[in-house]
Amino acid sequence: MEKSFSKKLNDIDIERRLLLSENCIKDFPRGHEAYLKFKDEDGQVWTFRCRVPPGGGSKPALSGDWFLFVRSKDLKVGDVIVIALDREKDQAAGEQFTIKVKKTTSTTRN
Repeated sequence: MEKSFSKKLNDIDIERRLLLSENCIKDFPRGHEAYLKFKDEDGQVWTFRCRVPPGGGSKPALSGDWFLFVRSKDLKVGDVIVIALDREKDQAAGEQFTIKVKKTTSTTRN
């Protein structure tokens, strides 16, 4: 069964960084960062910086190309992203995830 994570975007996700749930990448060591590849619905590959701060209670955060992705997809507060591990990843490209966007309609946004 493929693992996936979805999140309704808030101001911090749009303006600063995408905060993930702590169990989203629970095996990632604390105090480390890596550059992870995400393929969107159009087949474009984005490289997001993932950092897990040291200490308990800190959530993993995505930055880097995340801001280009936000602008490119015209993401707004209330939109939902779905991240899943791509089981058919390109081995030469390293770990790769898929990322999908579910836009909210303007009438449902606050």
